[in-house]
Amino acid sequence: MLGSLDGRYIRLEVITAKNINVPSERIPAGICVSITVESRRRWKSATRHLSSEESVAWGDTVTLSSHVSPILSVEIRASYEVDRMLGSGEVISKLQMSWDEVLDHGDEAFELSFPPVRGVHPSLTLKATVVFPGHPAMAWEYYIRASK
Repeated sequence: MLGSLDGRYIRLEVITAKNINVPSERIPAGICVSITVESRRRWKSATRHLSSEESVAWGDTVTLSSHVSPILSVEIRASYEVDRMLGSGEVISKLQMSWDEVLDHGDEAFELSFPPVRGVHPSLTLKATVVFPGHPAMAWEYYIRASK
């Protein structure tokens, strides 16, 4: 247990996904990761193409408030539309976890294994860092969001 996370933010980097098997027979236009806190969609990664090795590389980063809810939900999704029509897509796999579980890995990248899809466990490689308000990383994150 890492103690109270009040007033802290968690910076999550979505690095890669592997063993991505889409539940339906359709071929997706792309794969994305969605992170939900307190029953609201809070963040969605860029949609990337699935490689022939059933993997995806991202490098996307988001900073989320840890005091909103003790639980977060991570989904891997497949989008079937093209270009600007990319929607939220079909859920490939979903996992709920606590912030403590996310932070148990320190500043090291770690792998999340999801329930099996077609007999294979999809996984995400993430890295989590605690960031306090006023930290330069928080200002940089705000600058990036404001300039989009």
